[in-house]
Order: sequence, then structure tokens, then C-alpha cells
Amino acid sequence: MTEKELEQHIAEAVKDLDLEDREIPAIDLYLDQILSLVADKNKGAADRYRERTLTKTMINNYSKDGLISPITGKKYTHDHIIEMLLVYAMKNTLSISEIKRILHGARNDCSFTGADLTAAYRRFLGVKESNRARTGEVVLSLLHEDGLDVQNDRDFFVALLDILSLSAYLKAVAQEMLEARYTDPDFAERERREREKAEKREQAERDKAEKREQTEREREEKRKEKEEKKRIFIDSTET
Repeated sequence: MTEKELEQHIAEAVKDLDLEDREIPAIDLYLDQILSLVADKNKGAADRYRERTLTKTMINNYSKDGLISPITGKKYTHDHIIEMLLVYAMKNTLSISEIKRILHGARNDCSFTGADLTAAYRRFLGVKESNRARTGEVVLSLLHEDGLDVQNDRDFFVALLDILSLSAYLKAVAQEMLEARYTDPDFAERERREREKAEKREQAERDKAEKREQTEREREEKRKEKEEKKRIFIDSTET
């Protein structure tokens, strides 16, 4: 592969298209209408991106996992669609639990409103456009600095590993950042459940202890009653 061919492949690799917030109708939409909007936008993208379109199953799973705010009825608002697009933008890099942590953190730790998420999405598309150009520059600079010639089969193999390692480190940086800033909603939920379990166990132990004490009191009362009857019987026979 020549460097010119590599540049062409890089251009194809970053040829995705994003639905901008201004392209979203001001009215609430049914799910099929949203999927059509995204699919139409993707028609001009590279093959790899056309194959990654949104589906009903994906959106339903996003809702179940709490990535999208609860909806009323069957229509989705502009804010819901922005949330979908944010999830869609992150899902090929981060896990569902990590995406949930980011969106949950934005809403709950930082009090983001729907307008805040829309503004963030708009700014994100701006920097993403810059990243399309940066990607080629970074890759070519990386390979040049590391002395790798993609026309050489052995260098080409190492070049792939080189690019993948950079990608992995960048992903790790993002994960470190989100873990340092945003609360893990699943961890918080697990902690709550553990507290409830511990409280139930403690209550059960208290109930058992109280029952044992009650049983002992009843036994003691019966013993005393029996002794009292015995004493009365003895007294009556002596008289």
C-alpha cells in the first residue's frame, strides 16, 4: 500500500455523516420517523457507517437501560432524539454501562437540561468535523515518527498495531476521565440494594432475637406458674 492509497483509505474511514439538531423537526416523532431520518442522512456515508444504522431494538434497549429519558405515549421529543444520537455516537467505543454513566452524570451530577444536551451535541459535531481532518494528520505523523513504511509488509503489520495501541490509549483516557467525574448509577443502585439487604438481615436477626426472648419469657412464666401451683398443692395437703 502506498502512502497515497493510505490517505484514501483514511478519508473513507472517517466518512460518516451526523444528523444535526437543526435537521430534527420541531414536532414529536414516532420511532419509525426517527429511524428514517437517520437512515436518509447515512445514505451519503461510507459503507461501514451505512451498515451501523439505528434500529427499533437498539432504541428499545436504550430505553430499558435508562440511556434515554422516559417517554410519554409513543412519540419521542427533540430531547429524546438528541439522547439517541449521543448514544449512537458513543456506542462503538464505550460499553452501554459507560454511556449510561456519562449521560446519567451529565443529567444528575451536572444538572444538564435537554437544552444543555442539545448545545453539547451541536458543539460535539463541530469538533468531530475537525477530528476527521486531524485523524489523517495524526496517523501519517505517527507512522513517520515511528519509522514505519506501509509499503513494507512487515512495517504495515506493525503500523496496524501502532494505530490500534493509540486508539486503545485514547479510549482508556476517556474512561479514566468519565470515572473520575461522573457517578456510576449502577454502582449506586447496587449499593442501595446492598443496604436494603443488610437492613433486612439486621431486622431479621432482631426479630429472631426478640422471638427467642419472648419464648424464654413464656417458658419462665410457665415454670413459675407450675412452681406456684405445686406450692399451693403442697400447702393444701399439709393443712
